[in-house]
Amino acid sequence: MKLSLSSCSLNEYLKEGLSEYESLAAIKEAGFNCTDYDIHQSLYCDPEKFGKEAKENLEKLGMTAPQAHAPGINPMDPASKERLGEIRDAIRFCGYAGIPGIVVHPGAMDGFTAEEFFDKNVAFYKSLIPTCEEANVKLLIENIGNYADPYYLWDGKALRNMVEAVESELALACWDVGHSNHFYRKDCDPYQSILDVGDKLYATHVHDNCGYFTDPIEHHRIDMHAMPYASVWCNVNFDAVVKGLVDANYKGTFNLESIVCAPRIVNQSVTVNGEVFNRLRILPLRAWIACNRGLYEVGKAMLEAYDAFEE
Repeated sequence: MKLSLSSCSLNEYLKEGLSEYESLAAIKEAGFNCTDYDIHQSLYCDPEKFGKEAKENLEKLGMTAPQAHAPGINPMDPASKERLGEIRDAIRFCGYAGIPGIVVHPGAMDGFTAEEFFDKNVAFYKSLIPTCEEANVKLLIENIGNYADPYYLWDGKALRNMVEAVESELALACWDVGHSNHFYRKDCDPYQSILDVGDKLYATHVHDNCGYFTDPIEHHRIDMHAMPYASVWCNVNFDAVVKGLVDANYKGTFNLESIVCAPRIVNQSVTVNGEVFNRLRILPLRAWIACNRGLYEVGKAMLEAYDAFEE
């Protein structure tokens, strides 16, 4: 497997003036030749223009983007109805950029039953297939959820069932390692789940977290997107994950969706004698590159342990 890095941890740098080319160059400098292209608003407002620019940037840097991530819009929320066109434009962006697959999250609302969740999301994904066909882009459905929320893609069987229900060769799966750990091995066997997704598995999201707080503390999702092995308390079973990918004959990238050395997305500052200081909300890009070089080495070591690393 080749290592890949999601570009999402650079989004705050982009807001501070970093260009798309510079963000990809930073990923390249950290050691990665592949990226999961995180599609933000400035890109899908003009899919053709920015898609072609992305393709040119990737080619200049000798990089590929085997997958992308659609904007985080809840398609089941009535308030988001007018924004669903953004997802279709993100698919079109991928077509122009030469990105062959795009991850699109399912949607849910409080009170959804498992049956409602399944039926409504299958209908939503089916509605995207014509756009995927036009753009020649695969639609990647991602596992997410646990018994504490109304998202029911808990394990590999559920994910595969939804993919197959869309009834399109373009509908495939993305297995998110961190999301599956929200049960902390209680209700989701990561090894078996990956085998259950099987030949429908096209992409991965790899990151670490602490699972959930144990009783008597109320269950809490900790979707930390931490670097693997970031803390002694992180507990994703990476032996189960990597061995599962190898045994499933997975052909995609080992895509790290770990958000390492990312700027704060919440306000961070201190006021002293009327002066506001927030110099540490965002670190210099050189620090981001240095930390993500370390992330590359972690990912490489994980794959080498199972003779699965590919340059």
